Order: sequence, then structure tokens, then C-alpha cells
Amino acid sequence: MTSERPQHPSSIDNDPSELHRNEDDESSVAMLLADALDAPPVPRSLVKRLDAEITEQWGHSPQLTRSHATGTVTLASAQRVIKTSWWLAGSVAASVMLIVFLTGGTNTYAWATVMEAMQQHGLIQIADEDGNRWLDLSNQVACQQTPEETRWVDVRRRTVLVRSHDVETKSSTLALPGNASPTKEELLAMVLLDRPLTAESIEQFRGVRITHQEWEQRPDRGREIVELQVEFATQDDQRYELSLELDPKSKLPLAINVSDPPQDRLNTSSLTYLKESTTELQTRLQLASADLDTTPDARSLDRIAANNRASSPETKLPWMLDVSPDKGRTDADPAGNEIKPTANARDSIVSLPVGPANKWQPVSVISRNDEQVIARADLILDELWAERQIRPVDRATDLQLLRRVYLDLAGRTPTVTEVRRFLENDSENRYRELVDHLLDSPDYTSQMAAVWRSFLIPEGVDLDAFGGREAFEKWLAEQFANDEPYDKIVRRLLLAEGRLAQSGPLLFYSALKLDADQLAARTSRVFLGMRLECAQCHDHPFEPWSQEDFWSYAAFFAQISRPKAMLENVSTVMQVRDVDRGEVMLPESEEVISPRFLGQEWEDQDDSQPQAPRRQRLANWLTGPNNPYFSRATVNRVWSHMFGRGIVDPVDDFGENNLPVSADLIDTLASQFIDSDFDLKQLVRTIALTRAYQLASSSNRDDDSPDAIEERLTTFAQMNVKTLTPEQVYDCIAVATLLDQRNEASDYTLARFGNNQRDTFLQQFAAPATSRSEYLAGIPQALMLMNGSLIGQATHEQSSGLIRSLNAPFFTDEQRIEVLFMATLSRPPRPSELELVAEFIPADSNREQRYTGMADLLWALINSSEFTLNH
Repeated sequence: MTSERPQHPSSIDNDPSELHRNEDDESSVAMLLADALDAPPVPRSLVKRLDAEITEQWGHSPQLTRSHATGTVTLASAQRVIKTSWWLAGSVAASVMLIVFLTGGTNTYAWATVMEAMQQHGLIQIADEDGNRWLDLSNQVACQQTPEETRWVDVRRRTVLVRSHDVETKSSTLALPGNASPTKEELLAMVLLDRPLTAESIEQFRGVRITHQEWEQRPDRGREIVELQVEFATQDDQRYELSLELDPKSKLPLAINVSDPPQDRLNTSSLTYLKESTTELQTRLQLASADLDTTPDARSLDRIAANNRASSPETKLPWMLDVSPDKGRTDADPAGNEIKPTANARDSIVSLPVGPANKWQPVSVISRNDEQVIARADLILDELWAERQIRPVDRATDLQLLRRVYLDLAGRTPTVTEVRRFLENDSENRYRELVDHLLDSPDYTSQMAAVWRSFLIPEGVDLDAFGGREAFEKWLAEQFANDEPYDKIVRRLLLAEGRLAQSGPLLFYSALKLDADQLAARTSRVFLGMRLECAQCHDHPFEPWSQEDFWSYAAFFAQISRPKAMLENVSTVMQVRDVDRGEVMLPESEEVISPRFLGQEWEDQDDSQPQAPRRQRLANWLTGPNNPYFSRATVNRVWSHMFGRGIVDPVDDFGENNLPVSADLIDTLASQFIDSDFDLKQLVRTIALTRAYQLASSSNRDDDSPDAIEERLTTFAQMNVKTLTPEQVYDCIAVATLLDQRNEASDYTLARFGNNQRDTFLQQFAAPATSRSEYLAGIPQALMLMNGSLIGQATHEQSSGLIRSLNAPFFTDEQRIEVLFMATLSRPPRPSELELVAEFIPADSNREQRYTGMADLLWALINSSEFTLNH
């Protein structure tokens, strides 16, 4: 395919055959320029520079400065630019598009972005010398307080409450012409401009439009602020001017100035971002009325809201200072990231995993890209730390992160070659690139398979007769390797059919002996985050789950083909398939319990209509996006794997008496998880790229107390030190000592399946399944690492692949020592360590002494806490 060189612009302008077409195109290009320059506005200094550069380059000024100042580009002026030169027009258009692109992210300041930021932050108080007003834009509630009265308007409920002095609150209906509610933009403009909250004002601001807006960044009292000028026009052409002083990072207004032409003055107001709910504010302002909705659901909402917000109604956002005119401005959002608007704030409060679990609502799904989710997760934790006055530790070093992310994502330490490759990468994004590389590696799939097998198969269950746990991990690894959505993997597990000898997902049923109550207990823990078995013999002692709740959930597993008697063991000839018989009864009772989903009411079954098999109905509900538990429990498990503790900890004990560190953090990640069609890899990547995951595991602060350290660990302001799993211990030894030399160094992959030596080690090293932040391996495992046959083979100078590889004559002793440290601890030795080793392996050592010393050093490094812990 060939392309012709474009004609000279003058030849295009002078070609009669082109004139008519050019005239037709001029209008559309002019409108394109007009739209591009009008939305969003860009800094005047940048436009001036662009105007000057284009004039110098082409000899014609596009007059962008004048156009930007007026907020519009006239058709005539744009046509003059186009007629001057198509090439010039193209340059202007491209330049303008570039400006819009470059300023369309975090440095774009416009009315729309301000409205989004304010909508995100719930209840806002606006104070001036005449009184106070409040706005909850998400719930469309506004309130004005003057010396004469307090007026409360709930647009959604069409309710007006008015309280004058000590007179009882009077309520009325908000009568709107045409029964049309104001938009959020109209409501925000009214409140910021301090217009009366009446039906007449609402009608007056119907269809209010922006006629001009521009911004500039300037210093103010030692910090940068953004001043956004906005001009409005109503349908009857009344004009209003509003000046907002914005925080450059959060894009939230710190103060507003309203021009008041009739009184020839400028009204200045300060803004405070409150933590109380609108209902709490309503109570504080004594706006109670007999006509108000006080249904149980409303009261429940208030209680849940109270759990999620600070108890003091005057408390500002954690990163805010007092914004009163005489007390300075607010501080900036420390994360500096724009947070996209959430769904209705009341809905998001209801859906959070706080309060009785049987009343939880589905996750409010908000579509965000990966960077927005990471930024929001960082901001949530920043605000949590600021609220609790916690100072997080510094970021871990790049080599510490290298080792940590290899262990968590690949289940092993990096090879010496991989460490050197990472150090040689000069990219600013080398950590992100490393995360993406590991997520696409075979070691990631087999590591995740081992992690999920440990969740699903109870420890101590002997599956050798059914192919062993390796068969189950192989099936899981295949699912992860194919990037199967997590909900589909769970469905395949729950709906597996066939003889138990076939292994794969059927091992899950073999391990739990096809027993309905065991299956209910395990699936509720792993997939719903609930210890539902605590209600097996009696109502749950701490949570609102009844005995009937447990057995109605277990009833979904009752119609699986199995003998009626209790099974001590299962046989490979048995099979899993759905049948039309089998019920569960309450213990010590003859009462048959029919299946019912958790948190839902009993429904009368229509026996005349065919029903899908019970397991299928359960799988549909359990993995569905409207399940209030599934996505949250999964997010919490992945977070626990990465951090050593969950946002709710223990991870399988969600409930009213075990609240999350941050309910908003769980729902932010759960929303992304659902929106991505349950992409587990994307969830892992998001968590790995959060600021919290990249923090160090130590602080080196002299004034640290045990309580301060514990608080940092529980709020993820410091990384927990995690114990290695038995699989990780073996794999790290294999990588460090070159036990498996079948791999090319440039693309190393562990041989995890079909490795008899590995299987033997795992059986001997098995430790109780418990918190990853507690070391419970015990003395036998410690002795194995010191004196076991595996360590003896891996570290002996005659059998160690690593020691033999250092025989090459071109290595110096210092290089050999560096290789040993890089292979085991993923870092070069410190100067003090080099001095110590130099004493242990003197320069005048003979060959035998040298390699004996090297073998002893390798043994010491493998037995060090730095090697056996993930920090």
C-alpha cells in the first residue's frame, strides 16, 4: 500500500474543484474548534504561549487568547483561520486537542469536575456572615439556616420542613411545576449562589446554563490554589457570577465568592466537609416532625450511617483544616487523586458490609478504570490514617518489593538473574512492569492454585486415594492459566459431576465426604466469609444467623447422590450427581427444612412448576453480582493473602461483631471485581499497586511503642511480616540452591507438579492453617531446615548446584558471596556482612576451605529469618 505526499496548502486553496467542498467542510471544522476550546477551559498562560508559537511558526495568529477569554470561538473567526490555511487549521485543531488531552486528567478544573468531587463527599456545610446552609448532593437534600428560620428541602421525597425559632417544625409538600425535580447541577448552583430553597427559585433555575468559565492557578498564603470563575444564565437571562477557590488535588472548593449586584457586594463563604449523615444533621437541627418517615428501615439506615461516620457532627474530613475566613484554608488531599462520583450516598451506606449481615445489600457497582480504583483505595487509607493520627512507615526498597511480590504472586524468590535484570531496568515503572510480568507467568497460576486449594480443602484430609491434592491444584492452575472468571471457576466447582476417581473439582466433594452440613460450612466460609456452622446446633451466639438459616443453606447440598448413612470415608466408585430426593432436618427434630438463600425470606414453593437442581440454584445465587457476600469475601481473602491479614480479620468471620477496618475499601475493590466480570488477576494487580502494599515492614523509629506498631499493622500503615507456606519454603530453597536445573535462567519456571521430593517435603513440613502473620511451624520444621536431607543436599559443597556453579575461576570471592546473598535474600550483602564473611572465609583460604565456607554461609542464609519470612 502506498500513500501520496499531500499537496502544498496553497495548491489546495487555489484548486477550483476543491473550493466548494472546502467551504462545506469549514463550518464543521470551525464547530470542532469551538467545541474543543470551550470544554474544558485551559490556563490562559498556556493558551497565550500556544498562540505565540503558532504565530511565529505560520505567520498568522489564530487569536486563541481572545477566544479563550470569552469562553467561545465565533464561527466567523474560526472560518478566517481555516481560509488562511488548512494546514494552520489542522495545526490549531491538533494543538487544541493536545491541550484538552493533557489537561483532561487531574489538572482539569471545570464546573463538572467540581460537582463530581462535591457529590463524592456527602454532607457539606457552607458558612457566611448571614448564616449556614448544607447540601448533600448525592441525596439531593439542602438546608438553609438564617436568624429567622431553618428550611429543609428533600427534593427526592418532595418534602419541605420549616422551623422558626422554638415553633414546632412544620412540614409540607414541595410542589414543583410539571412535577419535574431539579437536576443536581441546578440544585448545586442554587445552593452555592445562596438562592432561597423554594419552589419558585427551583423553577427559576430550571435549565440554568454556564455561559463562561475559566481558571487559573495562583499562590495563596504559601500554598497553591485554583480559582475557577463560572458565569451562569437562567432561562429568563438573569446572570450570576461565582468564584470558587479549589484545592488543586481534590478539586473541592475551599471557599466561594458570590457577586451580589443589587447590594453591590461580594459574599464570601467557607466550606466544611462533614462526616455526619443528613439524618444526623436533621436531628441536630431539631427538625423532627410527625410527618417524617420513621419506618424501621429508615432507623436502620441511620444506625448503619452512624457506624460509618464519625460521632462528632462537627468533624471535617481527616485531611481538612478549619476553613473559616479568619482561620485559613483547607489542606490538600494527600493522595492528590480525583475520586469519581459514587452512586447515591444513601445507597452506598446501605450496601457497605456493616451491621447485621442478614441485612446487607448488594455492592453498589461503580465503573472505574484501574488507576481510579488504586487512587481511591489509597485515598481511603490516607483518610483512615489521618483520622486515627497514624503516620505510615516509608515505602519499602525496590529490592524488598521485588522479593515480596515474587513470593506473593509467584510463590518463590527471584533467581539471581531475575534480581540483576530488575536492577538493570531503568524504567520509572519497573515495579508495575514486574507485577504485570509475574501475573502472566506460569508460576502465578500454580501459586494461586496452591493458595486456593488451601482455602477449599481442610488441612489433614487424606486425598491420596483420589489422586492427591496435586490433582486438585492442577485443575485450579488450568482455570487460572486460561484466565477464567472467578465466578465461573466457583460454579464449575459447585456443579461438578462424575465419579470421585476423576479427581479435579470432585476432590472438593471427596474431601467433605459429600456431607451437606460440611459442604455448607466450607462454602459459606470460603465464598461468603461467614462462619455459618456456628448456627448448626443452635442460633449463632454473636451474629443474627439462626439454626434454620444454616440448615436451609445446607439443604441446597442435600440432593446429591450418596448413601443415607453417615460416611466415615468415601470411595472412588462413588459419584456426584443431582437427584430428586434428600432433605435436611433440624437436629433432634423431624422438621424438614427447605432450601433458602441467606438473608432472604421464606418463599412458598410451587410444586407444579419444574425446579432447577438445588446446586444449580445455589451456584446462580452465590456467584451472582447481586450476592451481598461473594465479591466482598473474595476481595477480603485476596487482600489477606497479600497483606497477611484481612480488611475483615479473620477472613471468614464477617459480621456485626467483627467490623472491617474500612468498609468503603472493601466495597471499592468489590465494585471493581464485579465490574471486571470477576477478574481475579485484575484484583491481585490492583492490590499489588496500592501504596499500602508497597510500604515497609519496619519503621526504624526510636519512639515506637508496641501499641503504635500494632495499630499500623492492623490499618495497613505498615506491612505485616508473613510466614512462608510449606510450598514457598521448598520452592525458595529450590530456586536459591539450583535444585531444579532444567530451566533456562532467562525464563525460570518451577516444576511444581510431579516432583516427588517436593511432595515428601510438604508432607513433613505441614503446619497448621492459621494466620500468616503468626509463626506456628514449630521445632520439627526448624530442625528440618537445619539438618534435613533436603537442606543437606542443597547446601553441601559436593551436591549443591549453586556451590558447584561458583567453581568457575573467573569469580572473585566477593562475587561468590554476592551471588549467595542474591540467590537467598534477593539483595547484595551489606558492607558489615562482607566484613563478617571475610573473617569467616579469609583471602588466603585454600580451595577446600573456601568452598566449605561457602556451603556453611549458604546454610546460614537459608536458616536466617530473612529467608524464611516474607517481609
